[in-house]
Amino acid sequence: VMLEQKTDYLYEELVDNMEQMGEWNPNVKQVKVLQKIGEDTMITHEVSAETAGNVVGPRDFVSVRCA
Repeated sequence: VMLEQKTDYLYEELVDNMEQMGEWNPNVKQVKVLQKIGEDTMITHEVSAETAGNVVGPRDFVSVRCA
């Protein structure tokens, strides 16, 4: 995929504004930053959205994200 956006804008949307991901990504119900470790590392908690027909219910994930 080619995106005609500056990489700084993409980084801001995907990393700096991560907790708003549920507003534009239908697969994500909620993202919360639990702890920031330095400038480029964080621990997050994500909750996935239910699938159509609730074949797979929402799931929780705890992630370490490094940029």
